[in-house]
Amino acid sequence: MDFVWITVLGAVQGATEFLPVSSSGHLAVGQLMLFGGEMDGGLTEQPLLLEVLLHLATLLAVVLVYRLDVLAVIRGAGQGLAALFRGRLGRAAADDDGVNLALCIVVGLLPTAGLGLLLRDPAVAISGSPLGLGLTFLACACLLIATRWWPGGSRRLDWKLALAIGVVQGLAVLPGISRSGVTIAAALALGLDREEAARFSFLLSIPAIIGAAALELDLESLTAGEHAAAFAGGAVAAFLVGLGALLLLIKLVRGGRLWMFAPYVAAMAVFSLFFL
Repeated sequence: MDFVWITVLGAVQGATEFLPVSSSGHLAVGQLMLFGGEMDGGLTEQPLLLEVLLHLATLLAVVLVYRLDVLAVIRGAGQGLAALFRGRLGRAAADDDGVNLALCIVVGLLPTAGLGLLLRDPAVAISGSPLGLGLTFLACACLLIATRWWPGGSRRLDWKLALAIGVVQGLAVLPGISRSGVTIAAALALGLDREEAARFSFLLSIPAIIGAAALELDLESLTAGEHAAAFAGGAVAAFLVGLGALLLLIKLVRGGRLWMFAPYVAAMAVFSLFFL
């Protein structure tokens, strides 16, 4: 039975990781609904472990879709490091998109990492609180609906914009706050065009998710535990469903329809507040 439920949670994770509806919020709601906060077989001892594993599975979808950009960032990181030693990092970032992307990702990760550590305990508390989930879902819905009046602009991504977007991404450690939703919304509000807003949001998620995994993932317990097969099934479901959701979201962002998810997120807020 654990295999079935964890696979279902994996599919939910894949569908909600990229769609701006908060994957962690849905996982928290799902656990409260299915298990009442008590997973069978001691699974409650590893809620963060399970969540991180499912995030890693959907991360593979990002790498697949943005593989050329990922390679450009890796190349740009090497060139940027060489330019830094020569005192020409600013010039290199201005001349090369890969170097600029690598620099912006590093800058954006700084506040993300700091806020992620600072808000770690509140995030765990909110995941088990219907009231907390309802309030965070509501805040996310308000930001999404605002994108109807934020069409984006033509500003070039730079380290200052990346720093601001990184702060917003750090807040998304809270369940109910969609990482993709709030970072894309922030990028649009700051003047990036829709294509660039989506691209930077998802590229910035790669090291952020890897960093979270490094803090939480216990591979020994995964491979030795009796729930390893259930976790594997959830990961496969998360990857496949996540890939489809990512492609769908990119299409919707290009069409300026990110705001259309706001009513659903608001409904999740009402459900969490009054029915959990």
